[in-house]
Amino acid sequence: MEPFVHLALGYLVYSLTSRLWTGRPPSGDSVLVLALATQFPDAVDKPLNWWFGILDGRGIGHSILTMAPLCIALYVLARRSDRGRWSGAFAVGVGTHLCYDARGALGPEAIGESAPYLLWPLVPAPTYPKDSLTDHLDQAVFVARSFARELPAALFSEGVLRILGVVCLTLSLWVYDGRPGLETARSTLREWARKLRRSA
Repeated sequence: MEPFVHLALGYLVYSLTSRLWTGRPPSGDSVLVLALATQFPDAVDKPLNWWFGILDGRGIGHSILTMAPLCIALYVLARRSDRGRWSGAFAVGVGTHLCYDARGALGPEAIGESAPYLLWPLVPAPTYPKDSLTDHLDQAVFVARSFARELPAALFSEGVLRILGVVCLTLSLWVYDGRPGLETARSTLREWARKLRRSA
């Protein structure tokens, strides 16, 4: 459920920020950038761990010291091509991901202890048990089966209710905003399909 939580929190923050900043809901292209950005830290670090055994799943993509310069560089590039809002969407997506992952860390000292990966490479990244993509899939299947066995009680556990509440609130806000990103994704996929047909 973590990818959905990252996406939901990212959209909540970005939509509210967009409305405060511009008085309008977010644009479709920005929402697609945001959606990718909310998954970006894991998309960097998980494959490094699964395929190359590097940093145990949190390091480069989860470090403020690497992600902040990347967001600044993207802002400079985006401003030159009149796509400044894309860099803002990317920064919000990555920022909410890191904040959610480090939600137990408060203050500089706690960050170094509870979420040391935020200060990588100045602080060594934590060592998690070695895993792989199949380990994660096995764990997901195990959790799903355990959850199904415990129904309906599992649905009313505090953690599940909190996650479902955030996801439902985000979906409601997204619909209220006019479902930004949906038509942009459809038109982009249609254009790719046309190009593939022409090249075939």
